[in-house]
Amino acid sequence: MKPVRTLWPWALLALAWLAFAAYVWLSAGRLPERVATHFGLNGEPNGWETHADYVRSTLVFGSVVPAFIVALFVAMRLGNGWGLNIPHKDYWLAPERRQETLAFVQRQGLCFAALLIAFFAGMHYFILAANAQAPANLPSSFAFRLGGAFLAATIIWVATFTGHFFRKPL
Repeated sequence: MKPVRTLWPWALLALAWLAFAAYVWLSAGRLPERVATHFGLNGEPNGWETHADYVRSTLVFGSVVPAFIVALFVAMRLGNGWGLNIPHKDYWLAPERRQETLAFVQRQGLCFAALLIAFFAGMHYFILAANAQAPANLPSSFAFRLGGAFLAATIIWVATFTGHFFRKPL
């Protein structure tokens, strides 16, 4: 079987990173100089950052955390499956399937990194919404919606990832 090589997942991830950075950078002007960044269960702020620190930390976390995930999955591919824990591992990493399997694993890692970027974008959206109010307030429904959506998407990602490897052909 010939190796699977496509650039579209990398291109989509790069576009997601660029869109995230542009979104944060272009919308940051709507934030006050003292940005409420952490909220209690009642929605009242209990943590703040300066405008510059908030923008910097949002861009750094929204880049570094997904990049770490990408690095882990690339390391698995470059290490020929090192650190990979999947059902029927011997079958999927047999020489005739190894490259296709590792390409799938890497694509899934890129998809999860994009999911994390979307999560950070959602967090930024809610910080914008909370700070647009006077006084700043983040309704708990916002946090539950974002957290719930991220959890649901992660469960789907895990089911897709592991489900692929549970189907061992006879």
